[in-house]
Amino acid sequence: MIGARGCWVAVLLVCACGSDGAGDGDGASPGSGGAASGSGGAPSAGGTSSGSGGSAAPIGGSPSAMGGSGAGGAGASGGQPGDDGGAPGTAGQAGAAPVSTGTPTHEERAELPTVRQEHGAAALDGEVYVLGGFTPEVTTSVQAYSPDTNSWRDVAPFPVEFHHPNVAVVGGRIYVAGFHFGSTLRVADGRTYAYDPAEDAWSPRAPMPAGTERGAGCVAALESSIYVFGGAGDLTLPHASVYHTETDEWEVLPFMPNEREHCLAAAIDGRIYIVSGREGDITGLLVESYVYDPVERTYEERAPIPTPRGGAAGAELGGRIFVFGGEGNPADSVGIFGEVEAYDPSTDTWEPLPAMPIPRHGYAAAAVGDRIYLPGGATRQGFGAIPHHSVFYFSAAD
Repeated sequence: MIGARGCWVAVLLVCACGSDGAGDGDGASPGSGGAASGSGGAPSAGGTSSGSGGSAAPIGGSPSAMGGSGAGGAGASGGQPGDDGGAPGTAGQAGAAPVSTGTPTHEERAELPTVRQEHGAAALDGEVYVLGGFTPEVTTSVQAYSPDTNSWRDVAPFPVEFHHPNVAVVGGRIYVAGFHFGSTLRVADGRTYAYDPAEDAWSPRAPMPAGTERGAGCVAALESSIYVFGGAGDLTLPHASVYHTETDEWEVLPFMPNEREHCLAAAIDGRIYIVSGREGDITGLLVESYVYDPVERTYEERAPIPTPRGGAAGAELGGRIFVFGGEGNPADSVGIFGEVEAYDPSTDTWEPLPAMPIPRHGYAAAAVGDRIYLPGGATRQGFGAIPHHSVFYFSAAD
């Protein structure tokens, strides 16, 4: 039975995309990074909020991708066929694998031009895109950040006001595959759009099948397809579906083992890992993790996340999944998690890392090269967005 949901707040899903192989001004290695992001929820009439996860993209020019809930996706880099635009992969150089060992480091970057939460995020052509959300009003705004110049610019706005998008990058394009529409917190919309950076324009694609519309899902791009697990409309959902960018068609997949939203997903070595998130309101945090086999179409339980949370941001780097922040923390006076944890699929283990200097939820992450960018988010459960923008990376040992 689908779990009932309490008061719900707008959430964002992050998306990632492939880059053209260019290094960034922060010293990122060549190749595109995978991004994943999750967003937190805005306060509902009852004062609670919800957050969505994000997605990620392949790193270092490799064809694997990672995606998150709240909508995020991944994209192919290094000229491989992409899954975010339905077109062939973006031309690019195969870069060195991102560094994922060393001293974990957080640094501030140029603030967002305005506050933003419950947005999506994606990495495309060496830049970080933020999409929609609350600024603090629901918006159509899309902006791109250049690590080279440490500056933001406006790009073509989305066709409608939206938040909690399911975002992914494929074939040099950013896809938004379902979202929450307008200022109402839980109005699911199944429309799909693709952004072409060469044209700086959005175009419609096939919508999600009737009855499966949702935002705040766990999203991952694998080869030329975008997978969306869970998500929410009026209720938290167990739905799973895949969008084939090359044919512009959706396909319904077997339900997840449990209802889930505001979670993260990442595609690594041909399988998709689903971590973090919640069921129902923000107190319904889920500890279980799963891996989905797209060939067998089966789910297998994996090591549980040490710190269950919803509305976290996440990205894949060096074959590991990194989870940042989140909401629903009963031990914190403002309900926020500052924990950072990394999951290694090769050993099925989690590793704790130093906490975030400024804990947040309702935001998204995008990986470019060897760095994970974390723009926006809220510093308290519900509404409370700030323009803060930070980057996480592993600094080399002296």
